[in-house]
This record gives sequence, C-alpha cells and structure tokens, in this order.
Amino acid sequence: MTTDITPEDRTAPATVGLVEGGVTLINRFAVPAGRDDEFRALWETTSRYFIAQPGFVSLRLHRAVSEDAPYRFVNVAVWEREEDYRRAHSTDEFRRVVTAPGWAEFPSEPTLYEVVKAIG
Repeated sequence: MTTDITPEDRTAPATVGLVEGGVTLINRFAVPAGRDDEFRALWETTSRYFIAQPGFVSLRLHRAVSEDAPYRFVNVAVWEREEDYRRAHSTDEFRRVVTAPGWAEFPSEPTLYEVVKAIG
C-alpha cells in the first residue's frame, strides 16, 4: 500500500539563504523494476510544467543500469536561480501535477545543489 505524496515531498528542503547564481535539483526516484513505463509517463507530464517555467534551464532523466538499484531513476534539473526554482514549486499547477494519481507509487528525495567546481 502506498502513502499519499504531498507537494512538499516533491520540493527540495529550504536552504539557509537563497543561493547566488544557478542551482541544480537532483531528485532520486524509487521505481520498482517493471514500472518504468508508468513512471516515465508521469515524469513526462510533470516535466512539461517545469520546462515552461521562467528560469528553467535544462532537464535530464537518468536510469540506473542495475535493476536492483534502490533509486533507479535520477532527475537532474538546472535552474537560473533558486528563486526561480522556488517560484515554480509554489503554484497551484505544481501542486496538481505532483499529486496526480500514480505519483504516490514513486517516492523521491529532491535536493538542491550549487556548483562549487566545474571541470570540462
């Protein structure tokens, strides 16, 4: 049996202060083997919302090459500013898309990161 997923469950926890510059959301999803199609359909629908938001830069979905990985999918989204990320995650439309039927079956761990060093 699954528990309800709230919009807060799909939003990275607050930072100490707003990060200067860009932020990267890394969100790991627990997707049982054999449920890839259902997960990806929900992810595609939800992604359309984020792609249209101000400050959105890019989005990548990664899949583990091992089916027994505890988090088989990892979403990586880049935002121009943390403020843009927070604004996109505070709308009624966000609340609707992330609580759509089916999402409760795919718990996640969203966290925001800032780049501290880049090579290449």
